Amino acid sequence: MRRNNYKTEECGERPWGHWKVDEIGDGFVKKTITVNVGGCLSLQSHEHRSEQWEIIEGTAEVTINDTISQFSVGAVIDIPLKAIHRLKNAGNSVLVVKETQSGDMLDENDIIRYEDIYNRNKTIFIADMDGTLTPARLPMTDEFANFFEKFIEKNIFFVVSGSDLQKVKEQMPENIIDKIAGLYCSMGNEFYLNNELIYRNEFVPADSMIEKLEHYRKNTKYPGKLFENYIEKRQGMVNFSVLGRNCPQEARIAYKKWDDLHKERQKIAAELSEMYPDYDISVGGNISIDIVPHGFGKEQVAAKLREIYKNEKIVFIGDRTEEGGNDYSLAQELLRLGNAQIVAVDGPSDTLKFLKENAS
Repeated sequence: MRRNNYKTEECGERPWGHWKVDEIGDGFVKKTITVNVGGCLSLQSHEHRSEQWEIIEGTAEVTINDTISQFSVGAVIDIPLKAIHRLKNAGNSVLVVKETQSGDMLDENDIIRYEDIYNRNKTIFIADMDGTLTPARLPMTDEFANFFEKFIEKNIFFVVSGSDLQKVKEQMPENIIDKIAGLYCSMGNEFYLNNELIYRNEFVPADSMIEKLEHYRKNTKYPGKLFENYIEKRQGMVNFSVLGRNCPQEARIAYKKWDDLHKERQKIAAELSEMYPDYDISVGGNISIDIVPHGFGKEQVAAKLREIYKNEKIVFIGDRTEEGGNDYSLAQELLRLGNAQIVAVDGPSDTLKFLKENAS
């Protein structure tokens, strides 16, 4: 599936100069790159595209892996996929290059920087949604959305949620979803970019597990009313709620208060983990339990991000990063892979405070 995130006439200002999109098509983008005198692009590579440079004006110094060469007007240079390369203005006048990008996924964020004289090795942010960016199962507040929109315009920000795409859209404004770098739904078992599905994991839960969940529902000690949609089969996972996900907000609050005291969800998760060692079972949100096969939890997102951002620092923000919470596996895997920071929050207000302190 091909994806092109550029737009004709789109422009980008950079510390070394600027670029402008001249033409886009199926699997290609043509840009004009203008490099100021003394300007130098970062030493970089791309995971999803090859490039071709044609020198229109000036003199270029081009690095491709271990080779550094100079080129003048008329030269055409091919940059293979994943080659480590750099473009530098080596003359006393402006350098103009026609660049053609070719690949199945064309995106300005597809850059891995190894050296940069302008210190642009960005921090990559990723956050849970429920209880982190939004109140549990409620829309993002206007105050949060107004600040967050400005933050994600300047930073690479991913969102990972236990919810499916429809529920995410009920909680996050469309303009926010459009501007984030990517959206991982259903514990990372679906990935969307600009509302387009990029990949999906399949999972069919064991019949015996579903029967066990029915047993917990039937035999709960919770004294309040129960609601429908208590076993929700999502892509790559099962979400179970004794209370039922079709509950009103006041019932959600009441159950959480009762569960904080009686630990029903923790007990169920512990018992299921013993019975089904091939599954990862964690407490999520305020009323539910997330069930996934090994490797289908949020931890899978860590490896996918590190495939793209090999050297950048990754900051993960979540409200369930403690052991047993459904953010724990992702937090631990990021720490294992290195150059990561875990920010544990108690709600969107904590997240907003952290983002304001780290706004660029």
